[in-house]
Amino acid sequence: MDDIISAYKERLHLKKAHFSYIDHDDAMVATVFKVILENDEQLILKICSRTGDYLREAYFLNHFADKLPVPRIIQLIPPETHLHGAILMECLPGTLLKTEDLNDKLAHEIGSLLGRMHLDRVEGHGDLADPISLSIDPRIPFTMKFEEGMDECRDHLPSDLLTNVRRYFDKHIDLLLSTDGPCIVHRDFRPGNIIIDQGKIQGIIDWSSARGGFAEEDFCPLEFGEWSTQNSYKQSFLEGYAKIRKIPDYQGILPLLRLSRAIGVIGFTVKREIWQTKGSKIYQFNRQYLDSFLKNI
Repeated sequence: MDDIISAYKERLHLKKAHFSYIDHDDAMVATVFKVILENDEQLILKICSRTGDYLREAYFLNHFADKLPVPRIIQLIPPETHLHGAILMECLPGTLLKTEDLNDKLAHEIGSLLGRMHLDRVEGHGDLADPISLSIDPRIPFTMKFEEGMDECRDHLPSDLLTNVRRYFDKHIDLLLSTDGPCIVHRDFRPGNIIIDQGKIQGIIDWSSARGGFAEEDFCPLEFGEWSTQNSYKQSFLEGYAKIRKIPDYQGILPLLRLSRAIGVIGFTVKREIWQTKGSKIYQFNRQYLDSFLKNI
């Protein structure tokens, strides 16, 4: 870890700054440090092990700089042969939102933020690691991501389960032809990526999964317990969204989205070999969903 810090200190000309590793349950993809400068100013350094994550994070933080509350980029370190891409950004005041901190007012404001994000209909964002535009056919990048997860799960999940997953996917993939898009979607829009301070929203973080997509994708966490099980909060969230734009009719496509999400998460934890350790909680949550879902179709 010290060698990693030294390399970035050198590139950022911050040899006298103090770097403190931030560890939390969701930090499975990027390595994040709090940086304290000599004048006590605090910054965040996010190191992205995957080039695509770095490109997306940098792109969308810049894109939404004057449109949504997001951290301001201080300096970029593009990826090199022996150095991962990294983003030095402002440290927003406050803490990560927890479900127990939610209330109707906050839920309404967060729903409005999501609506504002989806108002951005700029085409051609696609997956910045792959320049496919979703305005051509939303099934193409969605299928590519699904196949990636299936490949990662191939030697881990039972073959009959994978066969049923593929059968359902193939039968329902054409539902994407009538989705609400293309628009910018966060694809991990949940409390753990919202920062609040004294009950006020300070920013939306973690844009490494964002892309040009369809609005329905960002409603998955709302419907599958990642926000709150309290119905009034869900209603306030939707009312806030509806103040900005029409709520997409997402119920019919949710099973397909949730199925693909489960395969992707399981595949990721298996590939990183963390499904029994750091990623065990999220692994079990998605594995149980997968088993129960396929029993009922």
